[in-house]
Amino acid sequence: MIESKHDLSRFDSEIFELIPHRPPMLLINRIQSLSEDASGAIVTIDSLAPFYQENGIPSWIGLEYMGQTAALIAGYQLQQGLVSPHLGLLLGTRRYRSEVEYFRAPSELLVSCKQAALVGESLANFDCTIQDKATMQALAKASLSVFRKPQ
Repeated sequence: MIESKHDLSRFDSEIFELIPHRPPMLLINRIQSLSEDASGAIVTIDSLAPFYQENGIPSWIGLEYMGQTAALIAGYQLQQGLVSPHLGLLLGTRRYRSEVEYFRAPSELLVSCKQAALVGESLANFDCTIQDKATMQALAKASLSVFRKPQ
């Protein structure tokens, strides 16, 4: 059940059907694009966003933006009957590089993830980027490794 103290209008309702994250730890706001091997999400950077500080949101939080955006792919695959139910566990990241120290408010970020490799049914790799939605300036990028634990 979703707690009513959070403003759920900040989120696409479809997100709640695709991933298990809930406020206050649901960090992506809207779905931009979604397919069986790629996803795009919009993150609203403002004073209501989790982890907001005076300077904005620390750029290392971008790793979780990427993880939740990659999770949309697994949720879509499950909806389409392409995979069995599983938990996605972030094993690690390679080359997380951010061009900024903080994601500044007010702004919107475009987080994009593409499934780069699938090893059997248990290991997936994703290439992810974060861009400023207004300028399309690249702000961060990384590769994520996710273990798919069957339920």
